[in-house]
Amino acid sequence: MSRYHNVKPFSKEHFDAMRPYMTQLAGIGQKVITTSIIYDPWNSQTEDIYGDMVKWTKKRDGSWTFDYTEFDKWVQFMMDCGVTKQIACYSMIPWNLKFYYNDEATGKMTHIVAKPGTPEYDAHWKPMLADFAKHLKEKGWFDITCIAMDERPMEAMQAAIKLIRSVDKDFKVSLAGLYHKELVADIYDYCVAIGHDFTAEERAERFSKNWPTTYYTCCTEGFPNTFTFSPPAESAWLGYYAAGKDYKGYLRWAYNCWVKDPLRDSRFRTWAAGDTYLVYPGGRSSIRFERLAEGIQAYEKIQILKKEGKGPQLEKILKTFEWNTLKQKKASDMVNTAADAINRL
Repeated sequence: MSRYHNVKPFSKEHFDAMRPYMTQLAGIGQKVITTSIIYDPWNSQTEDIYGDMVKWTKKRDGSWTFDYTEFDKWVQFMMDCGVTKQIACYSMIPWNLKFYYNDEATGKMTHIVAKPGTPEYDAHWKPMLADFAKHLKEKGWFDITCIAMDERPMEAMQAAIKLIRSVDKDFKVSLAGLYHKELVADIYDYCVAIGHDFTAEERAERFSKNWPTTYYTCCTEGFPNTFTFSPPAESAWLGYYAAGKDYKGYLRWAYNCWVKDPLRDSRFRTWAAGDTYLVYPGGRSSIRFERLAEGIQAYEKIQILKKEGKGPQLEKILKTFEWNTLKQKKASDMVNTAADAINRL
């Protein structure tokens, strides 16, 4: 956004430009503040590389210092916009396994490449995790913070979790990725890819702990999706699917990772058109964003109806929302039928 609006990142002008977009996002139910605690956690997969909100500096004597100025500004800004439930910190397992830092001895930025579970990886992350935990507790944010990873291998996740717990056993961890039964008891916020699921026993255990248990779609699925060429009803369908599967929410990247010229061409060099953003510059919404909001509202209404004891009437409708049914049915027909039914209850 700073590139498009031609403002300095994390300046007053930058926050002023972001405020309408982020309050709009909070308005449809956004619960999590996404932060980048390293440089380029997603291997440059967007037009603009995600910078590091935490500045890492290795001193001449080998010790470390960490500057949380931008991290703190961003988190507080998002809280002021209305997103307050969770802080997700990406990522201890970036896609390229590169970890950048400022080397005081050379006065230059440099990096290491380290795999989770290796001595080099542990030595790099231990000082930061300890310092970060202290900082979060001082700010009063520790209990709502997750060390977050996405689409990482099970073995890498297990190694990272082991390290995290060795530093502070109360650190929460989140993952958006494939289902692995070996991780279910260790991941506080577990978001599985559509088509994957937890067992009934795992769901009951997670729900009893009030652990966020959600699902996501991304560039992988041809449908249902929120591409610019997707049938608009598929955006609303996603909320009904969450309700039918009794998930506690839905995840979709990305909200506003704009391409080079987002008002003219939504295609990106890697992903399908519209995959990287749901809203447009200048406070412009989109049909797909509004239909996504429609699905979220339907989800919330369904939760209210269930509390009123109308779950049995809803079950027949919601169980039709299976991923593979979209091969035979139109999302618009399914959504219209379900909306009419819940509006009659």
